[in-house]
Amino acid sequence: MEEKKHLLDYLAQIIQIFGITILVITVICHFTGDEARHYSTMFVLGSKGIPINTILQFLLSSVCVTGIRFLFFSDKIFKKMAIAKRTMAMLISVIALTGIFAYLFGWFPVNQAICWISFFICFGICFIISAVVSYLKETMDNKQLEEALKRLKEEQNGSINRSK
Repeated sequence: MEEKKHLLDYLAQIIQIFGITILVITVICHFTGDEARHYSTMFVLGSKGIPINTILQFLLSSVCVTGIRFLFFSDKIFKKMAIAKRTMAMLISVIALTGIFAYLFGWFPVNQAICWISFFICFGICFIISAVVSYLKETMDNKQLEEALKRLKEEQNGSINRSK
């Protein structure tokens, strides 16, 4: 059964994606910002910080990624597509979106292979971390549900035995 989402659920996802993205960019900026200032609008301030317009671009990116996630993981549109295919389609869409944003906003020179290699390394690391965190959360949620079901069964068995 699919859980019905509300506007606040989407806003929470946007803020989570945005926060993690800004954290990653901040770390990269700290270590490579001075060297990358001539390659990217994200690092124009060097290791001193991230420009406000770049922060707003990443907020827009977070909104778009949340929309893409909704599109591919809502049973309203892709009812019969397997989760693995949905995930791959979403990843391809997010990579395409990043390419468009990189081109439009000058995040990195889209015609330089080293920039794409760096992007794929960062994207891969973030994806793996996200997948591990999602797996751990799902495992923890399933364990809590199993424990709640066990307690419910014990309570029902206890009330049945008392009524006999």
